[in-house]
This record gives sequence, C-alpha cells and structure tokens, in this order.
Amino acid sequence: MRKRITCLLLALLLLQGLLTGCGKKTETEEEAPNDIDVSDTVSGETLTAGKAADDVFSLAVDLEKSLNPITTRSTLNQMVDNLVYDRLFEVDENFNVTSRILEDWYYSKNDQGGGTWILTVRDGIQMHDGSTLTAEDIRYTISRIYTSGSKYYQQQLGSAVYASTYQGQVYISGEIANGLLPLRLSVPIIKSATDSIKQNIPVGSGPYTYSEDLSCLQKFDGYEGAATLPLDTIYLRPYTDPESLITEYESALVDLVINDPTSIYNMGYGGKNEKRVFPTTNFHFIGFNSKSDFFMVEPYRQAMNWLINQDLVAKNALDNAVTPTVLPLHPNSSLYDQTIAEELSYNVGRGLMELEKGGCRDLDGDGQLEYAVSGTKKEIEINFVVCADSAYKVQAAREIARQLESVGLTVHLRELTWNEYIAALTVLEDEDRDEEPEWVWDMYYGEIVLAPDGDTRTLYTGDRKDDNTLNYGAWNMDSMAQLVLTYLGAKDEERPAAETEMLRSVIENSVFIPICFEKREAISHIGVIKGMAPNQYDLFSGIAGWTINLS
Repeated sequence: MRKRITCLLLALLLLQGLLTGCGKKTETEEEAPNDIDVSDTVSGETLTAGKAADDVFSLAVDLEKSLNPITTRSTLNQMVDNLVYDRLFEVDENFNVTSRILEDWYYSKNDQGGGTWILTVRDGIQMHDGSTLTAEDIRYTISRIYTSGSKYYQQQLGSAVYASTYQGQVYISGEIANGLLPLRLSVPIIKSATDSIKQNIPVGSGPYTYSEDLSCLQKFDGYEGAATLPLDTIYLRPYTDPESLITEYESALVDLVINDPTSIYNMGYGGKNEKRVFPTTNFHFIGFNSKSDFFMVEPYRQAMNWLINQDLVAKNALDNAVTPTVLPLHPNSSLYDQTIAEELSYNVGRGLMELEKGGCRDLDGDGQLEYAVSGTKKEIEINFVVCADSAYKVQAAREIARQLESVGLTVHLRELTWNEYIAALTVLEDEDRDEEPEWVWDMYYGEIVLAPDGDTRTLYTGDRKDDNTLNYGAWNMDSMAQLVLTYLGAKDEERPAAETEMLRSVIENSVFIPICFEKREAISHIGVIKGMAPNQYDLFSGIAGWTINLS
C-alpha cells in the first residue's frame, strides 16, 4: 500500500494540547494519540475520493481506547464525543460564547479582587437515561476533570477551577479571577452518577447516543431540535491503523476528517473533496533569551515588532494556512484591539529607529549593523533556532531571518531536530555541564496553544522545570504578569482599559513577538455536507442545521 496514505493522521487531530516548536509532545501532554511513523509520510500529495463505498454517513472511532469524554486519550474519540455530550459553553469560530444547557451566566467580582461565575441551568434539558440535567452534573464534571487526571482539559482550563452548587445554581471560581473563563469552558458535561467518571460511556445530553454494540450513534429523540438532525444514524468505523483509516476515507467508508495544513502530516486535497477552514488558537511566536547579549537590551527586542512582517511570513512561508497577528489575541476575536494592532504594522524605519535607541547602527559603513559595548564595537551575531521536523516552521523561520538580514542584522538560523532543539533551548539549565556550548540561542521559533482569553504568562514567568512553563528565556516579568491577571479578572466595563495596559506592556517588554495563529480544515467529500460551521472545540457545531446528502 502506498505509504503516502499514512499522512492523513490529521484526521485524528483535535486541535489542542500544549505545543512548542514543532508541535511535539511536551512534558505535560498525554500519550501521543495514534502514533505514526514519520518516515512513512510524504507531504503535499493530492487525495481524491473514489466512488462512494456505501450510502451511510460514517466516522472513525478507536474502540481500543476509552469513550469517556473526560478521560479518553484518543483524538478520534474526542471528535465523536461532540455528538454525544453537550459542552458547558460553545465557543464559535469568532470566539463568541453561547450555551445550550444554561439559561444564564454572569461574573461577580468581590472587593478583594476575587471573581466567581454563577451559572443557571436551563430547565428540561434531557439526558440519555431519561433524567434531567442538573447543576450537580456540571459541578461533578468540572471536579472530575481534576481528580481523573484529564490533562487535556486541565490544560484547557489553565489554573485550577473549582465548582460548587447552591440553590440550584453552579458557582465556578479559580486560583485566579477570570472574567473570560467561559472561553475556556468548552468541556463535555456528564451525569453525576456514582463513579460515572470510571465508566466507558457515561450518560450525556447531546444529540446522539451510542448503540449498545457501539456500531453506530443513534439520534436522541429527547434532544431539543432532534426533528431537524440530518441523520437518524451515524455509523462508526473501528480504527485499526492510519493506513486503513485513510483508505476508508478515500473510498468514502469514512466521510469526514480533519487536516492540519501546517503539520508534518499534512496532505493536499483536491478533486472530490470540500474544505472548510476554521481558526484555532495554536499560536506561533518568536521568543527571546534573557541572557542574550543582544536581546537583553529592551529596544532591540522592541524593534522586532516592526522589522518582522507577519503578513509576508503567512503568505510566503506558511502558504496562507495561518492567520497573521501582531497581538497574542486572535484577529477574529472581539478582544483583538485593532488600534494597537495598527500601531504595530510592519515599518522598517520605525524598527531601525528603535535599534538606534539602543546604540545599534552601522558603525563602520560595511552595510551591517553593529553596537557598542563599553566603547568597543561589537558585531551582531543572532543565533535563531527552529525545529527542523516541521517544514512549514523552517520556511517561516527562513523568511523571518531573510527579513532581519535585509536590514543589516547577521542571523545564524539553526535548523535542529526536535531533540537538538530542546537541548539548545535548555542548554544553560544544565549547571553540571562539562564544557561551555559553542553557541547559545538568542531567539527561537515556538508554538503554543493559547487560550482565547490571551493569557500569555507561561512564556515569561515561573521556572520552566519546576512550574512546567514555557519560560525557556528565563524571564522574570512579574509586573507584566500582574497586568495579565488584572485584565483577566476585570469586569466587562473594566476590561478595555485593563487590556490596553496589558498590551502596552507586551509591546514595551517584547519578550516574545506574535507571528500567527494556525488554521484547520474539515474535509468531506464534495456535496455531502451543507451548513457545516466547525470550530476548534466542536467539529459538529450546529449539526441540527446540517443537510447531509449521501446519494
């Protein structure tokens, strides 16, 4: 069988998990789902669908792993569970928040700066066992995210979140006050039965239920809008291996997959396929080393805001498979501050002016920039590291290096394997090293899944090893972090001013430079699905409004 088939493991990707550099696992991630042999992959070929193999709609599911939406480590099963379990909040492609199961929710902030969300459950939300969804079901689910070891949702929630009930309402607070917490609470809700977290299939309230033999999903007649669901039955194809999965998609035995166009598993699609592109909060950025001779100087870091052209990186290097950004907030979001973003528009003159503020200019007329240290001219040698396992990230790093070199900066781009990349970023953490490294990184190309609320503290606070942060640059930006906390904890009327102050701090300190947010593709055979509006949390958002044509 052609080994190119392996590449569509993308069908299994469900968009989240903490990433750096090349999208590899970090220490806090769960086991790698459905591993494939990277050596068997070939990027860029076009897949087309053959004649439909059957006249039913089918999805792949991994029956070797749990179907419990909280504890499963299968990205395939996480995709399917969107059809079986309601989310507490739904977050659409523009990061607007709604809820099917809540009647009301509001944020209450006390005089000491703490904040609590009060949620009121809608009456009459039926669950699959005939019971009615209650506040206790929500409390139970959130608490079990932490006690069950569900790192996937723990990472999504960020700091610890606590839930309690009182007079039929749910009270949610956390280690930090967060007036934007619903953006993180797209979590599946399960029934609070005894030990339901230990069950393979706990009771839910979504539009479909699993059949007893797990061969299909069946329409739940108690679901509001059940009459308009596009299918009475969605069939489940047992996952066996990546090659079989892709073969089944090509022959239309499986009808819907997900593609990450920037990953090492990407494959082009054409012919009889339709792509629906949707945004994610997978964030690409440039991080700086606080111990770098060059980037320890604040104006030199600030200059990068105007010397890097994110639009060109997205177009020339990342093939428009991303959304360029100059802020750590997605441009689709209402939180995105367009006024500040316009101030950061690509401007070589402004960037060179910032460099000159720190004494960096062409001191000897050779066309290259230098700077003076203790009265001595010093050549600029920027070591820029990127993980070579991702061709797209290498192309992006090359484009950024080209842009910096065009203004007279000398950049040594180090394209490293994953292990080399991590070793380079952490080289100074090894206090027992036998010898000094030949070179130390100054800047690196990284990736992380940001929450839609824009909390960036992991990039510049805490100890990387002890606190499990991504503070590779060993920054200590407590004042900057405090502005993030003030912004997150603010009430709606307070937030614009707090956000402006936070973003001004991001620019002033410039310990990282935003580059882009990744997109994803929901891919189906042409003409099969109409009305689909996927988002990074729910591929089947609004399924009651879909039309499915299998003829």
